[in-house]
Amino acid sequence: MIKRIGTCSKDCYGSCVFIGEWDDQAQERKFLNAKPVKKHPFTNGFFCEKLVKRESLIYHPERLKHALIRAGPKGSNNFDRIPLDEAIKIIANRVNKTIANFGSKSILGAYNSGNNGLLSRFAPFRFFGKIGATITSGGICNEGGCVGLNQLFGTYSTTNPLQLINPKTNIIVNWGSDVANRNVHTHYLIKRAIKNGIKLISIDSRKTQNFKDSDLSFIIAPGRDHLFAQLILKQILEEQASDKDFLINHTSNWEHILKELGKINTKKILDQLNLEINEFQDLINIIIENKDHTIFNIGYGIQKDFFGGRIVQTIALIQILLGNLGKSGTGIIYSQSDFNIPLINPLIDFITQKNTYEPLKNIKLISLGRELSTNDYKMLFIYNFNPVSSLPNQNQLKRSFLRKDLFTVVQEIFLTETTKYADIVIPSKFDLESDDLFSPYYIPGISINQAGPCPYENCLTNYEFFQGLALNLGWQNLAILKENDLEIVQKCLNLLPNIARNNVKIHGYHLLFKNEDVPYEKLQFPTVDGRIHLKKISFNFGAKLLNKRNNRESHEFLLITPSFKYFLHSQLGQLNSQFLMVFEKIYLNPLDIEKLKLKIGRKVKVSNDLGKADYTLESLDSINQGVALIYSGSPMGINKNHNPNIFISDKPEELGYSGAYNSAIINVEKI
Repeated sequence: MIKRIGTCSKDCYGSCVFIGEWDDQAQERKFLNAKPVKKHPFTNGFFCEKLVKRESLIYHPERLKHALIRAGPKGSNNFDRIPLDEAIKIIANRVNKTIANFGSKSILGAYNSGNNGLLSRFAPFRFFGKIGATITSGGICNEGGCVGLNQLFGTYSTTNPLQLINPKTNIIVNWGSDVANRNVHTHYLIKRAIKNGIKLISIDSRKTQNFKDSDLSFIIAPGRDHLFAQLILKQILEEQASDKDFLINHTSNWEHILKELGKINTKKILDQLNLEINEFQDLINIIIENKDHTIFNIGYGIQKDFFGGRIVQTIALIQILLGNLGKSGTGIIYSQSDFNIPLINPLIDFITQKNTYEPLKNIKLISLGRELSTNDYKMLFIYNFNPVSSLPNQNQLKRSFLRKDLFTVVQEIFLTETTKYADIVIPSKFDLESDDLFSPYYIPGISINQAGPCPYENCLTNYEFFQGLALNLGWQNLAILKENDLEIVQKCLNLLPNIARNNVKIHGYHLLFKNEDVPYEKLQFPTVDGRIHLKKISFNFGAKLLNKRNNRESHEFLLITPSFKYFLHSQLGQLNSQFLMVFEKIYLNPLDIEKLKLKIGRKVKVSNDLGKADYTLESLDSINQGVALIYSGSPMGINKNHNPNIFISDKPEELGYSGAYNSAIINVEKI
């Protein structure tokens, strides 16, 4: 038995580090099991429920082991096997013809975080850079909130998340983050903090498991979190509880904010939220009483609105007004990946070899369907990404993929909704079979994965595929494509500071913070003048959208599309197939079901201007009236499309151009 350090590659909060046990001499099942590292201060020696049996996934009978070439029409997973070298030769010939006839920028590389490894994501840039292709940029998840916070602080990362268990933390406000199901290691830290006496406040668009542990809890309709935050801000101001010294010494344009807060009409917002002022006075009291001892943990769901970045800004302003930053037991936790930038940017520059070619043209990932409909792109490479599940406006996206003049290559582990539109599918190595480095976005640091042997000779890492393609294009002497994955990882380790390099080699990971560390303790933020910038803050946004939401018919619902606890976006279906039926259901509040005279367990028609589909109706007490829930990310190629992204507009969030997934209005009717 051989032991190797592993890191979970999934686009998840902690990138769990573990010891993998391998039998390299086994004919097929070489990877035996994974044992999480107990000493890791964030992941604390346990996995999430999604991947406790990853050994069942890596050798799943449906795993792709051979290259595939289309045998039937696009829109179905109808393929024939083809030798890998022949598939790569066909692709190489297509690359040459495409460049000759349409130019290199007509070749588009689209990727995301299906495998969150630095090499997995960025090493293919060496190929795209060489030919001068176009590449996607940005993401579909939390970019709006990141831009909103960046406008304030010059960064979107301000707080060490291990402060959640700091003895000076008295209050944790968990706003829009379903940590019990989506961020289990933070949930563990919060449970520890509760045992030590902290109070938990939960604010969400639905009643989550976190509410059971909460001292106070509030359900706020999707897209209205900023109104609730405005109420809190106005009340803090009226009770003269703001930290005036903090505002004067560490913010710019603070007078502007106080002026804007003065314009807030408390009664109007209470009416919009259907609240009485006494219903949230306890919240105001507890926040004011625990000034300098409160942390806000903000989830990504609240920014999946057309104005998501501004909503996150408004919530963050509560902590700014109270001076709850730069001290033990305070702060704003959103995404901490900005702390990693000084550590990983030199690695990414080396992995991509960006200095050896002209800057690549890029398009926003969220607009992939619209861009493909222009006919500007004739060849498409997709890796680490299942867009025909993850992206909004699915019907337009599928029409774009059906173009006869678009040649699509997909690298995948399993057949997916996206492979239905591929001309050639290249089988990928599993993450554990790849040498790579990982940089978590919730707990800042870096970790390693040491590759174990893959029993399937045709499976390739992303970089190995593009290396093979380069050889077929006659680039045998191109230096930047000669290194293998392991050599790139070793050179990246040498670029790390000594302490980080040593920790990764010895323990498998290096964290940037210890429990007691307080970032920005001197309150010098990475803005031009070191202050928090408040000039761009405005509360005057989204009025038309709110009015539209307020004036809906009884059969119209605000749609929320969270992930189901056993799945990660469109992944892990093969491992958790017993839960697949959840994707065929729509959930409404029991009172809405009664009002519309619908019957639980019956099919209903769901539609809007973008799409329509039938779902089975189920009751759910944890959502408010007027809200519908359909779980996102069906991982399997279900014959009838139940993906709720057919109802989602591809109009992006205004600041960060991420997906506005919780902004759709749908009709629910009897069939």
